[in-house]
Amino acid sequence: GDAGEESATKVFNDIPPKPSAPPEAQLWTQEKADELQAAVDRVFNKGGDSLLGMTFSFTIADPRIEDCPLIGCSTGFGTLCGYTVKEIVGRNCRFLVDPVPKEEIDWTMRKQAKDFCKCVREGKDYRVPDAEREEWMPMGRAGDELFCFQRNARKDGSLFNNLFYMKVIELSIELGDEMPYIVGLQSELPSGKADLQQLAKNLKVLDHNMSQVISVLAGLFFVSTAMVRDD
Repeated sequence: GDAGEESATKVFNDIPPKPSAPPEAQLWTQEKADELQAAVDRVFNKGGDSLLGMTFSFTIADPRIEDCPLIGCSTGFGTLCGYTVKEIVGRNCRFLVDPVPKEEIDWTMRKQAKDFCKCVREGKDYRVPDAEREEWMPMGRAGDELFCFQRNARKDGSLFNNLFYMKVIELSIELGDEMPYIVGLQSELPSGKADLQQLAKNLKVLDHNMSQVISVLAGLFFVSTAMVRDD
């Protein structure tokens, strides 16, 4: 409703823009967002049963900057949450959780996401603590990823279940000078954790698809940072 929209917009507007956004964030254009989404659609959004016919989008965050802001995203992420690419880039994903009623927030998972980003910044692996593990969580995976599920609020105030699968990847700013970034595969989960359990059974497909999209992203990223170097 209008009240929800007002509160969500107010929370969003209260978050000051990040003056320290890195050059690659400032250069993340609508064109790049479209190109990245085209790759995600080509690889993921084929409606295959193995990934539940879900519609996916992509985000990129920089864990080395305070607050781990998003420095890029695919167009579909804006479609998912109702914000424009320009409104999203430079902000922490928190702006999608802050307007959600407190009783609907998964606080344990929120802590896990925060701890994961901290570990990436410090160059450490992350593992979900045994006491916090849930039945659907895959076992024996690398320490450079985290499956999350959280209630989020769209710009219009409506709530949705958001899957975000975060993974650490190395991207080049300078040739041969790779830095860790966090990519997030995002999708709405209408059936909540039941969908997540199904997705976790298809990790081979997920891994294969992620590697294909990441190679496209690496090209987009390098092109944008090469432009920074040439200035």
